[in-house]
Amino acid sequence: MKTLKILLLALAITAISCDGNDDMQNPSGTPLNGFTVVQNNGTSTFYETTNMYIEIDDDNDDAFPLAPDYYSFYFLNGRLIDRDQHTVVGGDEILLSTNTTNFAGLKVDVATHPDLQTGIPPTANNTYVASTNDSNIIHDFQVNSLVPAYFFTIDGTSYEFGNGDASVGTLHEPATLGHTVTINTINIDSTNPSNSTIDVDYTFVNTSGEFISGHYEGSLGFIED
Repeated sequence: MKTLKILLLALAITAISCDGNDDMQNPSGTPLNGFTVVQNNGTSTFYETTNMYIEIDDDNDDAFPLAPDYYSFYFLNGRLIDRDQHTVVGGDEILLSTNTTNFAGLKVDVATHPDLQTGIPPTANNTYVASTNDSNIIHDFQVNSLVPAYFFTIDGTSYEFGNGDASVGTLHEPATLGHTVTINTINIDSTNPSNSTIDVDYTFVNTSGEFISGHYEGSLGFIED
């Protein structure tokens, strides 16, 4: 991610400190970071997502040159990297660590949010409507290795990265309405972006009318497309 974008976020977003733990838990030890799928039969299942990333697309493909085209919010139980920032043979634009099994992605288009069109990024105490394009949730899926395999070290741990395989697991595709991202608090550290933190809630409705709600509180990463 370019330093300019981090500085823009640091200057524009209201900074409110929150816990930087990637795996927040309540006093009983139950994970708080994840999404809950409520099926039409009433069955409710929680899927943990211990990490979060914000992708900033700045291709200037829309009518708002002062602002990114969109912001994508990714929640997953693995790690994520941008292929363009790595020497990778093949692979999707976004690569996931092969231990990833749960993933939620919600895309917020700047074109549908007048408050984002001047270049001010998403801020605390605001709710944004997520697009039906490129927003989806999947769980119990797998990530396939690249050929040759690609490894990258994050925080001292080596991870293998590959392409998500939507043919395995349960894919929730978006209904026409019902997808939101609510930023409760956010703290951007322009000196050390890895120390940035966020508290966020999100909702999603799949094409069967089933409701999915998610929460994340902790540190986050940034990607610029």
